[in-house]
Amino acid sequence: MDNVYRSFYTKNNYITKYMVSMIAPTPSDKILEPCGGDGVFIDTMLELGQSLNIDTCDLNIEAVETLKRKYSYNEKIKIRLTDTLMDEVFDRYAENGHYDKIVGNPPYGGWQEYDRRDELKKKYNGFYVKETYSLFLLRCVSILRNKGVLSFIIPDTFLFLHNHTALRKYLLENTKIKEILIFPSKFFPGVSFGYSNLSIITVEKTHSTHDALNNTFNVIKGLKVDRDIERIGLRSNIDDLETITLTQRDVYNNEHHAFILSNDILSDIISNCETKLGDIAECVTGIYTGNNLGYMGVVDASVKNSKDYPVVPVDLIDFNCNSLQGTDEAYKYIPIIKSSSSTKYVRIGNDWLIDWSKDAIKHYNTDKKARFQNSSYYFRTGIGLPMVKSSKINATLMVNRVFDQSIVGIFPKDEKHLYFLLGFLNSDIANKLIHLINPTANNSSNYLKKLPVILTVDSDLEYITSLVKTIVETGNIDKGHDKINEYFNHLFNIE
Repeated sequence: MDNVYRSFYTKNNYITKYMVSMIAPTPSDKILEPCGGDGVFIDTMLELGQSLNIDTCDLNIEAVETLKRKYSYNEKIKIRLTDTLMDEVFDRYAENGHYDKIVGNPPYGGWQEYDRRDELKKKYNGFYVKETYSLFLLRCVSILRNKGVLSFIIPDTFLFLHNHTALRKYLLENTKIKEILIFPSKFFPGVSFGYSNLSIITVEKTHSTHDALNNTFNVIKGLKVDRDIERIGLRSNIDDLETITLTQRDVYNNEHHAFILSNDILSDIISNCETKLGDIAECVTGIYTGNNLGYMGVVDASVKNSKDYPVVPVDLIDFNCNSLQGTDEAYKYIPIIKSSSSTKYVRIGNDWLIDWSKDAIKHYNTDKKARFQNSSYYFRTGIGLPMVKSSKINATLMVNRVFDQSIVGIFPKDEKHLYFLLGFLNSDIANKLIHLINPTANNSSNYLKKLPVILTVDSDLEYITSLVKTIVETGNIDKGHDKINEYFNHLFNIE
């Protein structure tokens, strides 16, 4: 990995061979590797034993010099030092298309300076510019000829994050997707993302939006080891892998053109359910102090992830404060809902505390780093859901508490839905739907708003409310959680 350019060089033969096989280069093709790196894709293409016309470029002068030395013997390999995203030659190529085949591993995850972002915003107006890989994909599709083929290895976040809505629309209208593979980043030596998987997308350029939207393609998931990629390339014995067949029109018609990667009824629920969580509840994130170590504390040193935080004496804690102006002078701290809960429905204890003195309140409202956001929801009764996802999501009741930015606060517009939604958000079906809507590690409020909800008759509402209240009051999840799961599975027609 190059720490400056955030280039993750492709050091996996199964990956490079699969991608080269997907573009199937021939001697008559004009071929581009838009981020040359150390030349692994070029090497794989040359192993085919054909005389190929290959252009490659890189922004890193050291990489370019290495490539020139490496391929000095081959006059058909043209190497340039340039910025692929801003290159004027590629601007001309984008007018009518130029390349027959493009293959590569564009950079991702790097910091973009603000001046650079401004340049990219002007050039790629309407597209997300903070992440380079998506712009590389956009740029390289634009310089493909009609029926030209591209294969890229990139994070899978472009398939569902809101930021990439415009990119998805462009791909669905201007390419026919041939295949998408999704696999753990650990297949890629030296890379391990906690927030997403990697993907290989192969597309064919088309000038017909009609043909594009009528195209059908497969998404293949469930890869366990990198050699599974070889099996896919050989089309040999892949029945154990999960293959999802989609039409581009169906994806296009999804909200935000999101790729919902499921063959089962859950995909239809997400696409067709009329009522979403955002229709019946406010979903907001909470306070950020700007300096948590300076303004937060814990009840004792055993609290998880509390190293270096002060332990606050109990006589400084106001457990009953509900004022946005600060606590009484006799106290300094109040409880705050922060981080994930080890239990469903009800949190155990008040582990985290926040400075709620009048001076602290002034700081939260005036400091440039602090965010006293959505304060009208502080101290209200609602549901807390952690921003960071785990395999099982634990939603908990919030009563008379402030919550921080690691929590999404969910506040039903009609209070009769409070316990019904608390039960639903702790159900297995809600957990599956949330992970399908956004498979990354984060539960942002925008994605939770898209969660399908089926509102039911009052008698069922009372039934779920009674079960959830019993759990909340007794702290015993065994007193109804299985029945709650059974109810919501039946409601969503999941057997």
